[in-house]
Amino acid sequence: MARRQLPPLPSDPLECLKQGCERPWEVAVDPFPVAPRTWYVGNNWVGAYLLQSTEGLILIDTTMQPQVYLVFESIRKLGFDITDLKLILVSHMHYDHLGGVRPLVEASGAKVMMSREDWQFLCDRPDQLLDNGYPWGPFEPDDFYSDNQPVVFGDREIRTVLTPGHTPGTTSFFFEVEENGETLQVGMHGGIGLITVTDAYLSENNLPFSLQQDFHDSLVRLRAMKVDITLGSHPAQVGMMDRVDAIREGHNPFHDPEVWPRLMDQRIAGIRKILDKVA
Repeated sequence: MARRQLPPLPSDPLECLKQGCERPWEVAVDPFPVAPRTWYVGNNWVGAYLLQSTEGLILIDTTMQPQVYLVFESIRKLGFDITDLKLILVSHMHYDHLGGVRPLVEASGAKVMMSREDWQFLCDRPDQLLDNGYPWGPFEPDDFYSDNQPVVFGDREIRTVLTPGHTPGTTSFFFEVEENGETLQVGMHGGIGLITVTDAYLSENNLPFSLQQDFHDSLVRLRAMKVDITLGSHPAQVGMMDRVDAIREGHNPFHDPEVWPRLMDQRIAGIRKILDKVA
């Protein structure tokens, strides 16, 4: 199904729900390459990324359970079978990122990894899943991330970095690709939405205000990293859909080292306003 143009969306997913946006998570997009052997397989609103390795497929995030059929279809369109999926990596415990885990695991037998911190958060505070009444298929992870030990699967190596704030266990991903004779770093911040760290949200949900400083510090730490290709956990956060039509042989429009520092600077400015209690 071709991509359907929608009005501009808020870059924060919870803000989209709050504003009553047209349901962009129900709008399919054709899978498209973002880096060598790496494709976008999410919907118009929330991202999911498929990585091909010598041992099978890796999926970063799964979208929501009612829309996970779109992920299945994207995998099929790329010429793979769902049984080729061997590993699922979860960025954080909000429903729109892990809601599709259960059906994908049942269909493929893939193993699942996430942060220990967000698994505990999900167990302790299931209300923070933010499923908004959508169906939910529980699962249990097979393993947990470690900042000191990259995830190695086949010939792909993915560095995970705990970046708390949006949730206590939000995890960001970094991996290298070879493109046009260059070694490039691909990066995805696991969750940059600020709405879950506002004073109002933390108070209403009885969550620790320390998440605000955690968010700030993790953003500052990642700001120093060099990232050549930035992937959005939600594509609107980095304008990914605006670049799709520029994809052509020998040209990757997502190869833009200016996107990562710009994104980090925007979010650092936002969290500093929250910390400084600036209206």
